[in-house]
Amino acid sequence: MVGFFDVKYYKWIAAIVGWYFAGILGAIIAYSIVSRYTRRLTTDISFEIALLRICSMIIKSDGNIESIEVETVRNYFKRAFGFERTNRIFKEAKVSPIRDYSLNQLVQVIKDKLIPSKFYSILQFLYYVSSSDGKITKGEDEIIYLVGSQLGFTVERINAIRSQFINSSSVASDDKSEYYLNILGLKKSATADEIKTAYRSLAKEFHPDKLSGMSKGIKDMAKEKFQLIQEANEYLQKNYI
Repeated sequence: MVGFFDVKYYKWIAAIVGWYFAGILGAIIAYSIVSRYTRRLTTDISFEIALLRICSMIIKSDGNIESIEVETVRNYFKRAFGFERTNRIFKEAKVSPIRDYSLNQLVQVIKDKLIPSKFYSILQFLYYVSSSDGKITKGEDEIIYLVGSQLGFTVERINAIRSQFINSSSVASDDKSEYYLNILGLKKSATADEIKTAYRSLAKEFHPDKLSGMSKGIKDMAKEKFQLIQEANEYLQKNYI
């Protein structure tokens, strides 16, 4: 599986394990085997190209390409994959057969290359891109909902992730409860037990500790959004229940 993974330390970890079990010879063999594996892993950029194509669909969805969204994608790719790899991704994306894939095919590439526990980071990233110009358009929403649905998310879960990218300062004070309920994927009629259950479920699903091996950029965003889930629960406990 690949994704926003940092694999540069794999061969050294393997060497240490090999040394522990079989001394210097074990370290050399383990280092050699894992080095070959990581070379193949870092050569395959189908995941990154598929993700870039989905971002392109989102940016073009309303017929108006916002430069800030384009820069958001490029800058985030640089942080996640490094400058050289990002240049390669953007260059090869222009000629790769993946450029002609349908949205369903692109999502299938994501599913093949990323473990399910990290799928939500994809939706967070897509909403991060779509909201970078200060708004999330209907066309952008439709694409991300289709991606989320194919990744196995319910509408409630997608709404919860979407709400994380709405600036709380722009929400009127009398709408705060509804805003925080949306973050937990709940409706206005939610009960205290439903709020408690939703919070525990989201806290478990979106906990940053589940993103071991992911890039720092993804981890930082996940941590920020996890704090928002905690903020929603605290607000509702004090002001809604």
